[in-house]
Amino acid sequence: MEKQVLFYNGDILTMADEVCDAVLIENGIIKALGSLDALKKEANAACEYYDLKGQCLMPSFIDAHSHLLQFANTLKFVPLSGVKSIKEIQERFALYIKENNKNDHEWLMGFGYDHNALAEHRHPTRQELDEISSTNPIIIAHASFHLGVLNSAALKEYNLTDDVKDPEGGSYGRDEEGHLNGYMEEIAFMRGPAERVMGLDHIDDYAYKAQQIYASYGITTAQEGFAHGDEVAIYENLGKQDKMLLDVVAYVDIVNDKEVVRSRTDLTDYKNHFRIGGYKLFLDGSPQGKTAWMSKPYENSGDYCGYPTYEDKDVDTYIQTALDDHKQLLVHCNGDAASQQMLDAFHHSRQKQTDTRPVMVHCQTLRPDQLPQLTQIGVLPSFFVAHVYYWGDTHLVNFGQERAENISCTKSALDEGLSMTFHQDTPVIMPNMLESVWVAVNRITKNGVTLGAHQCISVKEALKAVTINAAYQYFEEDRKGSIEVGKLADLVILDKNPLKVDKMDIKDIQVLKTFKEGTVIFEK
Repeated sequence: MEKQVLFYNGDILTMADEVCDAVLIENGIIKALGSLDALKKEANAACEYYDLKGQCLMPSFIDAHSHLLQFANTLKFVPLSGVKSIKEIQERFALYIKENNKNDHEWLMGFGYDHNALAEHRHPTRQELDEISSTNPIIIAHASFHLGVLNSAALKEYNLTDDVKDPEGGSYGRDEEGHLNGYMEEIAFMRGPAERVMGLDHIDDYAYKAQQIYASYGITTAQEGFAHGDEVAIYENLGKQDKMLLDVVAYVDIVNDKEVVRSRTDLTDYKNHFRIGGYKLFLDGSPQGKTAWMSKPYENSGDYCGYPTYEDKDVDTYIQTALDDHKQLLVHCNGDAASQQMLDAFHHSRQKQTDTRPVMVHCQTLRPDQLPQLTQIGVLPSFFVAHVYYWGDTHLVNFGQERAENISCTKSALDEGLSMTFHQDTPVIMPNMLESVWVAVNRITKNGVTLGAHQCISVKEALKAVTINAAYQYFEEDRKGSIEVGKLADLVILDKNPLKVDKMDIKDIQVLKTFKEGTVIFEK
């Protein structure tokens, strides 16, 4: 007999036009919507009746952009999120070394510090990391993953001396005498030190735990947002071990790993809950790290505007590659100049996107006046809207009032008619979708400042950004993102209805259960 579950006696948000009192699922698919009495007639004798007891049933959340395996890796490291001083960083390492019996020469890695939140308002130096250990190579990665600091032993391991030249698209920090101070950003950090931090040895158990954490936030579809051949192999191995709780979509480095996409046509569709969605391209850095590429200078920084990762001609080539391969392309753009570089490259191709749905990822300083170009080209914006809360106060300092108030210009995007999504760029922050909804609706910073009230959007539009719009971004709107007949029973139960609580209380709503195709993968 078919396995059925009938949900009733609660608020049901379908995220579609349909209104119903009950939902019947069968073998992981939504079979019928309607009144409880009507659905009882469709239910079989073995149907399980699920009394919601006034709680809220809605489609599960869809992660529009993150780095799941990177997040899994951070579970192995010294946690630096929330540290308030350089001394606290040193103390966390000392405790980690003691509790884990680390020897004098093992690599030590930490993740998640934010120099903007430190009492010193700067990055640590290599000498300050040397105080933790002069023999253990140490790397600490900034919360953005675009910046980091190495101690002297780690610099030596990488053969980095004062003679090293800054690479294109990155730089090494130096003291007043020109000596390396251990800090590095963008390409200088991403090619080498960050690769060690992101090393994927012994990752399977951590990857499973990471998926459990995503599920605890109500997510059933996640992203591997900058993949290579190694990541693809790990997901395939997880699938063979029956360790894929979620659907995961990977986007592969278009600069270095095009052949991974071209040769793995067998992964165009899901296989053991994993598929390759297309390509990924980075165009700039981080606004809170002041490496995002801006059209106008940062405040109190002379003529400094950040910088691009690639020259225009190279970006034109990469985007044409994606178009020629008929593959979706996700493009990292934090600064408005980087956003324009992406838009210009698509203009040069003279091809309006009707079939590949390219995505501009982050869109932090994308300007409202640039939005019509996204419409003209067919680009979808995915906003890291939680920036308003986490770094809004920093953006006020870096960009001034007017630019800061238009960080993540979501209401302008809605007014333009764009289908937008939200993401948390995990591991930058936790994959807390309801927190992003709360930020988009209220736009409150950590210091309690309302930042850009004119960009606030409704609760329903914010929920669409993490459900049905995200399904559209993935070309999966026919099977995910709403409670409609024939779609997957990817569902979440919340203790309260986001449409009925006070807007300031949305972040406190609890995820009680998460269902992937009708199977419970998280229960509080």
